[in-house]
Amino acid sequence: MTQEEIRREQLFYRREIAPMLPAKVLDFHTHIWSSKNWKTVPWQTGKKAGRYMVTQPEYPAVQLLADGRRCFPDREYHAVCFGYPTPVTDWEKDTTFVAAAARRHKTLHPLVLAGPDIGLSRERYEQALDAGGFFGFKVFMNWLGDNYGDKCVEEMFGPVELALANERRLVVMLHVPRSGRLADPVVQRGVRWLARECPDASIVLAHCGRCYGPSEMKAAIGALRNLPNVSMDTSMVMDPICLQIALNEIGPGRLLFATDFPVAAMRGRRVQVMDHWVDVVLPGYAPSAFRVAGEIHATFMALEICLAIRWAAELTGLKRSDVRGIFWDNGMRLLRRVRRS
Repeated sequence: MTQEEIRREQLFYRREIAPMLPAKVLDFHTHIWSSKNWKTVPWQTGKKAGRYMVTQPEYPAVQLLADGRRCFPDREYHAVCFGYPTPVTDWEKDTTFVAAAARRHKTLHPLVLAGPDIGLSRERYEQALDAGGFFGFKVFMNWLGDNYGDKCVEEMFGPVELALANERRLVVMLHVPRSGRLADPVVQRGVRWLARECPDASIVLAHCGRCYGPSEMKAAIGALRNLPNVSMDTSMVMDPICLQIALNEIGPGRLLFATDFPVAAMRGRRVQVMDHWVDVVLPGYAPSAFRVAGEIHATFMALEICLAIRWAAELTGLKRSDVRGIFWDNGMRLLRRVRRS
């Protein structure tokens, strides 16, 4: 970037973003990983699904925290983090990697990958939870790319995971399946089932239930109205109307600021084109499905998420304390509920 572009970006942050932020920011959805812990690198397999989200093969905790500092240079940055939740990952190696990073960096709050397809016993989960300092589960996604097929939430979380999540009041981060996302009645039924089976767990729907646009959110949000133990994170959601709909229906106490680093460390914006999102980014990023590069003025996607929250907050008349909740208090409340031995 040129000095002029850097100056413009810094001015944008100071004018549009910084005034609404609390002193500490909790990013409730981030990744850390190393391809050394993968069986294959998805986008090098030649399979179409492998290029759904091309990113860097190495993203250690130091880079995550550096990206947090780049985006929020005058705030204390904390992050809920987990590994690469797909079939290419070696669970043992990934779990060791994430736990070690959280021990080194006290501003990281780790989740461990979990789901019946991983094939773990209750004892192995308990060992990992206790030794690794994990605050909960990131539900394993047994697919690559956009091939969501006919998978159901009920298939993604088994009896062992259900029991532990409820007993320990864990955070359960769920990336909902199916092409219809949370607007799909089958997915809504699954989320209600999970909320009912885990009344003491804190269920968090990643990417606002994958509702990136207003039409999706409008069709989906009513399903959460009477599920008080279900929250939504804002990772990669950059449409203020989408977030306004969510705030009007479930209130600010169930919305959590989140980015999806490293994806949101790109400079650009996620937009809706017809019935699917498209990432419009600056040149220089690896080609990927639904990613279009162009010569535009752009800042970090993480800050575009913040801007969407700001406009949604203004449109719904949120108090400053409510905005602080989205960026810090709401997420910390969920983490503090966890029973840790």
